[in-house]
Amino acid sequence: MAQVPSFIIVNDSGAAVRAQLNQVIAALQTLSSGAQEPADTAPGMLWLDTSTSPPTLRYRDSSDSTFEALMDGGGY
Repeated sequence: MAQVPSFIIVNDSGAAVRAQLNQVIAALQTLSSGAQEPADTAPGMLWLDTSTSPPTLRYRDSSDSTFEALMDGGGY
């Protein structure tokens, strides 16, 4: 599970920027998986909702107002 409070990388020292980049990449790698919606969203964003069994892949709608179910992990 990897979620970040923001996908924006702020100006900082080299090590701090690298740490932020690693966190953002981990969130992208895991589709921001978690039991709760990510705090920082954007239209078209993918999220693996682990609060359901099996987990459900969701996408953020074009108005950035809600996550819609795309598919769950069962039977595919």
